[in-house]
Amino acid sequence: MKKEHWRKKCLGQRQAMDESVYHQQSQKVYARFFKEFNMTHYPYLHTYLACPTRKEVDTWSLVHTILVNQPEIVLAAPKLLNRSGQMESRQIDQTTIFQQHAWGMQEPMGGVQIPAAAFLLVVLPVIAFDEQGHRVGYGQGYYDLFLKQCRPNVTKVGLCFEVPVPAIEDLHVYDVPMDYCITPGQVFRWEHKDRNL
Repeated sequence: MKKEHWRKKCLGQRQAMDESVYHQQSQKVYARFFKEFNMTHYPYLHTYLACPTRKEVDTWSLVHTILVNQPEIVLAAPKLLNRSGQMESRQIDQTTIFQQHAWGMQEPMGGVQIPAAAFLLVVLPVIAFDEQGHRVGYGQGYYDLFLKQCRPNVTKVGLCFEVPVPAIEDLHVYDVPMDYCITPGQVFRWEHKDRNL
């Protein structure tokens, strides 16, 4: 099946999720993330900021935990520049003020721009993913373009409520596969041949 099929199906399932189930499942993903990754190994980290109306896996608890417990980590979030797939990564801290983008997500106002090449770990929004580690996003290409600017060995971690689908048929050369995808029930891992460690 193609991306649009999986996107429509999984977004529908996500929107139908009961609010209490949504929070419970997000907490399971959150717990697995910190069990899997020792943040002291990742002094520069980029994460998306979850949009509750889209019922994306919540990242605000992750952000809060890092800012409070490990303020030495340079934590950054996306700021979309235009509709052509470009975005910047802006540093956030406990004083950051956020504003709502037209698409519903929160973006940092101000903040130092951090170059993509600085990050050692990037947390990705995932609607669906396949057994080879390819993700389905919203189709705008923001993260695929951003990841191309990151260092070759950046650790790419997706967060998703769904289990993997067998395969995504319409992959493109610019699609960047994940290294990990964390779901409420499991952590999926892949070793990609083109990843220079």
